Amino acid sequence: MRPTLLLFCVYVLPAVAGAGSVDFPVPRQVDERRAAQVGLRKIMGRHLRLYTDLPADSAVDELAAVFDAAVARWAEYFEIDLSTLSDWKMQGYLMQDKAKFAALGLLPTERTDFANGYCNGYELWLVEQPSDYYRRHLLLHEGTHGFMYTRVGAPAIGWYAEGMAELLGTHRWQHGELTLGVMPVRREDVPMWGRIRLLREAARAGESLQMQPIMQLDNRRAFSTREYAWCWALCQFLDSHPRWQAKFRNLRTHVGEQSFNKRVRYELHRAWPDLLVEWDAFIRSLDYGYDSKRMMMRHQTAKRVGHLATTSMGADGGWQSTGWQLEAGQAYQVTAVGRYEIARETDEQGVEAIWPCEPGGITIKYHEGRPLGMLVGAWREARNGRFSDSFPIGLDRTLKPSVDAVLYLRVNDSPASLSDNTGTLTATIRRAGD
Repeated sequence: MRPTLLLFCVYVLPAVAGAGSVDFPVPRQVDERRAAQVGLRKIMGRHLRLYTDLPADSAVDELAAVFDAAVARWAEYFEIDLSTLSDWKMQGYLMQDKAKFAALGLLPTERTDFANGYCNGYELWLVEQPSDYYRRHLLLHEGTHGFMYTRVGAPAIGWYAEGMAELLGTHRWQHGELTLGVMPVRREDVPMWGRIRLLREAARAGESLQMQPIMQLDNRRAFSTREYAWCWALCQFLDSHPRWQAKFRNLRTHVGEQSFNKRVRYELHRAWPDLLVEWDAFIRSLDYGYDSKRMMMRHQTAKRVGHLATTSMGADGGWQSTGWQLEAGQAYQVTAVGRYEIARETDEQGVEAIWPCEPGGITIKYHEGRPLGMLVGAWREARNGRFSDSFPIGLDRTLKPSVDAVLYLRVNDSPASLSDNTGTLTATIRRAGD
């Protein structure tokens, strides 16, 4: 098992001049001659001046170019005119041996004990990391802090500050092109990152956090790696969700408000019950390559089942409400019919193979311990909106909910592999004995 690094990024804000407005000191002057004597060199970009004691290396020397590319992406995300950033610059320190920087007075005076990264307005500090990806991630994480503090506003709330830094630090860098806010497709693409693994472990152990505890996290102390993971997950969930993305991004205009969390509730209050259910479902199924658009839940006003009810659903989506509420203690017979495509594969000769499937699933391939393509269900409790773990249904199963609940359905497939699914199935719900 690959270790996951601790990413401690505590910041202490200077005196606040107004809501979200902070007066940050200009970067300190570096004595270039003394720096060279102790083994430091300078890497220059348009928006970053980086001092490091690391030897010349392509992955290190391109960090200024990565940062310059990030400035354009940050400006686009936060809707800031890029032409106003021509003179905006940060100064950074990438350290293998902290003592060299301490000798030159180049460590932050207010936080000398940071573990991996720290940002104070126009300056950032990075401790060397064991993977090229994670070194870039840390630079972009701290750079996001610096950009937000100096150009957007100093976030008053910890989960948003750290969640946004994690969201816009998670990236893809290929052939000189930078993409921020990506959902990693494979674990191998983000070595040492480990956020998804931590969240999946928490879900399996029944230790998942609801949104409210995450929104109460206070980053005036050092976050644990798991807390960073939860903040990333919440920002990733809201930022990538088709229903809530626009409202979430508009929150940038309120970052300095102490009542920021109340603002979140106000902006999303109409959808809050559905949002909490979808958060539950998101955490339970989170995986590399998670397709937020296709996994978006489909809700509808539910009615009580009389003697017989039917519902149709697509094979290419996430959880879909049947539109039927089942009564506590009453047994129901659920049967499903239909034929749909659950996968397409192309062999080395370019021949495409289509995997047809029925609600019983394909037993030669499994996902999460169940046949691929099997019809599965989950309960949304009528009283408190809690969303249950999934359970198998297949072609036929008798269900007896312990509480009044709406039945949701989906086909069992990876949240990263829905794009090649097509077709529909029909489920019929009968009260047992009728």
